[in-house]
Amino acid sequence: MNIVLHLKPTIMKVIIIGAGAAGITAAHILSKKGIAFKVLEASSTHGGRIKKENNFADFPIDLGAEWVHTSIKAKPEVLDKLLKRKDPDYTMFKYVPRKIQLFKNNTIKNISWVRFILQFIGDYKFVNKTWFDCFDELITSEIHKNFLYNTPVTKIDYSSSQVIVQSNSGKVFKCDKVLLTVPIKLLQDRYIEFIPNLSTDKQQAIDQEVVSDGIKIFIEFSIKFYPDMLELNTILKNPFVQDHGYYDAAYGKHSNKNILGLFAHGAAATKYTSQESDKNIIELVLKELDSIYNRKASKYYKKHVIQNWSKEPFIRGSYSMRKGNVKKIASSIENKIFFAGEAYNTKGNTIAVHGASESAYLAIEEMIKNS
Repeated sequence: MNIVLHLKPTIMKVIIIGAGAAGITAAHILSKKGIAFKVLEASSTHGGRIKKENNFADFPIDLGAEWVHTSIKAKPEVLDKLLKRKDPDYTMFKYVPRKIQLFKNNTIKNISWVRFILQFIGDYKFVNKTWFDCFDELITSEIHKNFLYNTPVTKIDYSSSQVIVQSNSGKVFKCDKVLLTVPIKLLQDRYIEFIPNLSTDKQQAIDQEVVSDGIKIFIEFSIKFYPDMLELNTILKNPFVQDHGYYDAAYGKHSNKNILGLFAHGAAATKYTSQESDKNIIELVLKELDSIYNRKASKYYKKHVIQNWSKEPFIRGSYSMRKGNVKKIASSIENKIFFAGEAYNTKGNTIAVHGASESAYLAIEEMIKNS
């Protein structure tokens, strides 16, 4: 059943902190319900961990979330047609790469049998659009006027009847309710000060969640010397613990370019994310590929783009690993502060864009119900 809010509008003012998938969805919901809101975004643009690059290839590159994981059963109303693959503006294809290789113990093996497993997983990719486009198009001019960028929130005072939100510049905003959608790593790092402090149980639940390193890299080569998918070290791993592999990013895109993508998160990502510079990162990647494909990477290299999510100041990692108690993490505080985002989905539909979007419906439903 899709999550749809059919509740009587309540007069109040809401501040949404963070303009990722959850924050944008929340703005869309509140706008539809006629509830006053303001979105405070720390960076210079919206999207959070959904991000695209238009000028690298002859198709848009997903620097953040890329796959549509239908195995995660989140069903936010705003993405209903898309997730059912019935939205003509967002054509998708089932991601079942043909040639798959495993590099282990300095040996390449063809593992075509993995293709049969992928047919049953139900992962899809966009043909000519991105996850960013889906949410960017939700921000109409009417909604966009309520967005404030370059406004990192550093303090939330909920000690009185109204909540006082303060940015790093000292600017103060007052509201009745706060919807906090920032990545959980910021709360683990105590980036935001709460007055009163979060309860011990709440902070412990937040701290018990695990957020690993994460990085995506795209490289253009003059020829294609790589398979559709290349896994490193093991194919039978838990993707929620770590992932490390290369893939043909132009696969299914009707592209004339040779674009190889690298996605790594977990312990496997740290060797890249911990490098001092992007120059060091790409040198490490080309060296790794050269060792696998007889120095072809350096020979045919043209250009690259790197998205080091671990070093994004208002992101600081990939995504939650479901190690904490999500009900405690996402529980509201004194009916004033509510939580939404991929780490705060109380249905357990985390680690997905549509899981983050769904969490906004859940949080606002609670917010309005208790107003």
